[in-house]
Amino acid sequence: MNYQKYLAIIIPKAGLTHLKATYLTWAGVGFIGSYVATALDEYAEVAYAAYYTNAVNDAVGYKFWILLSVIGLLLLCVNLPLVYLAEHLKRFEKVATRLRQLTYTFFVVAFDEGALMIGILVANFFHASEKASLLASKSFLFSDIGFLALVGLCLANTLLWLLGEALYNHNDQQVSGVIDWLIKTPLKYALPAYLVMSGLFVHLITHQ
Repeated sequence: MNYQKYLAIIIPKAGLTHLKATYLTWAGVGFIGSYVATALDEYAEVAYAAYYTNAVNDAVGYKFWILLSVIGLLLLCVNLPLVYLAEHLKRFEKVATRLRQLTYTFFVVAFDEGALMIGILVANFFHASEKASLLASKSFLFSDIGFLALVGLCLANTLLWLLGEALYNHNDQQVSGVIDWLIKTPLKYALPAYLVMSGLFVHLITHQ
């Protein structure tokens, strides 16, 4: 199987155009907001008052992004068996759809917030101001806002989008992408993999 077939499997119905547009919207708000806040704080009478810069960094919390992501992933563990059952038993379809919609909401909000956070960090990576860098380090718990940290955050945030959009398509309320592939995988392979991965994830979250 070549890479094009793999891409066809993992990309949900929403498509990469939607991903790009959403990233540009939220990251753009964070990026521009950081520079506007810095410009406004230049007029502050007290050194390092940074009222507006602090407001930008308070707009998103790194820990809250993690919380939303973890909730979404835990709900995904519950969703997968229900989605599989709904494919074979129609009485589970309504419950599965509602739960998928709820889980989708957590993934999408986490992605939007992550994109906003990325925009702020990119602005600080380009040294919007010394004040902004100091506040970002405090707010996001990064001792150094480096390129690898940004790339890792982008990849993790994109994964949230892929899972959310694959689990619930806003237009037809169906699954697509990697979720559709998972539920069509033979049960003798899918079930052991699901039990191991879900068990490890839940263990990691509850015993961190």
